[in-house]
Amino acid sequence: MREDSVIVFMDDDPARAALACQRMTQADRERTFWVQTVEETLSMLNGYRERLDIVSLGHDLGGYKYVHSGRDDTGMEVVRWLEKHNPVDFAHVRFIVHSWNVPAAIIMSRRLRARGYRVIRVPFGEQ
Repeated sequence: MREDSVIVFMDDDPARAALACQRMTQADRERTFWVQTVEETLSMLNGYRERLDIVSLGHDLGGYKYVHSGRDDTGMEVVRWLEKHNPVDFAHVRFIVHSWNVPAAIIMSRRLRARGYRVIRVPFGEQ
């Protein structure tokens, strides 16, 4: 891990973001960015590409629950974006799929692994 590495936590629920923050060490809190949309997440992936350490992805955003993965306002859109890139670009990143939308989380994890990304699936709260 680089000294200036960052963590990206993508989730639209402020309570979940606060709980995630509480579970982190002080050092990890200081290097974590909470993002709530696909656009913010992609901006972080582009802007901090070399400094990324962990990217934790939810699926359902915008206050919705158990939405279809075909929508462009879900964590699956981030997965689709990553599929278009050379996995070497993000080989150093650890991906966590923390969504409670189990079918979507399984698909997200499988698709990321199929492209060679390091990923674990841990529904938020089981960490």
